[in-house]
This record gives sequence, C-alpha cells and structure tokens, in this order.
Amino acid sequence: MKTRFLCDIPNARLLRNNLDKGNGKEVECVIERNIYIGKDDFIYFREHLLESNPNIIKYKNEMFIDNKGIWHILMFCSMRSDIMLLVYCDGCDYAKYVSIITNGGEKVEPRFTTSQRYTRK
Repeated sequence: MKTRFLCDIPNARLLRNNLDKGNGKEVECVIERNIYIGKDDFIYFREHLLESNPNIIKYKNEMFIDNKGIWHILMFCSMRSDIMLLVYCDGCDYAKYVSIITNGGEKVEPRFTTSQRYTRK
C-alpha cells in the first residue's frame, strides 16, 4: 500500500493535521507486524511519538527498506480505537517516521473479535 509518512512528529494530532495538508513523503510500504496495545498505553504512545518505545526496540530488526524501496513497517493499534499508527524507526528507538490510518469510525475490536457479545444486528 502507499501512504505518506512524516518524520519526527511529536503526537498524533500534529501528524493528522500535517497529513491532511498533504505534507509528508509518500512511500510504498508493507506491514510486517501488527502490535495491539491497551487503550491507556496506546493513548500515551500516540501523544509521545518521540519517546523510546519498548515495542519499537523489540521489533526494530523487522523495519527496513528493501532493495525495491519498499518500507517494511509496524502497525500499532488499540482494540478500542479506530485509528492505527504506522511506524518506521530507521534504526532509532522511537517512531521516527509515522503515518496514521483509520477504520472510518469503526473500532478495531468489533472487526476482529469472534465473541458473541459484539455481533451486529
């Protein structure tokens, strides 16, 4: 998929505002790993993108740019959120390049659960 990434953005609000203005570098990317984190951790992460993150450190070797120029990235999401953050660290311990995608208002949890409690009428 193609998406635009911004470099060294401190939080998701600024990220979305800049992407809405057409800023950023458009690249072809492949999601190597989906990382589901709790609601509170996700809120903290999206507001502190320039801080060191243990999941980025743990999966740093899965993020790279291949010989065709395709970025291999991580996707961070919370089961109770309708946005996902795409991250490429470029060797850093924080989210150096970030993009944001949305489910169009639908939370991740109902889309991926098999529990009867979330069935739709």
